[in-house]
Amino acid sequence: MIDENEFFYYLNREYEKLKIVFEKIKFKDKDIEKFVRAYYEDMKYFYNKKDYLKAFELENYIWGILDALANLNIIYVPEDIKNWFKIIK
Repeated sequence: MIDENEFFYYLNREYEKLKIVFEKIKFKDKDIEKFVRAYYEDMKYFYNKKDYLKAFELENYIWGILDALANLNIIYVPEDIKNWFKIIK
């Protein structure tokens, strides 16, 4: 079982990483970008409302979507953050 300090460590770490990711990645499809960014905005909303469990759930969901999009070559991931993704080659 995860303790509170560990939970907040992972929550904040992934929150900060996703901020960087959404500044750097490039989408090849504007509709998909709009879809994924909506989840990202929801995550920030819940984080700012201190509904940390919902924010953490969305973080994990977003990472899954981003990993799938990266593997399908629908997003461009810069080299300096590629190690944050599960890209199969």
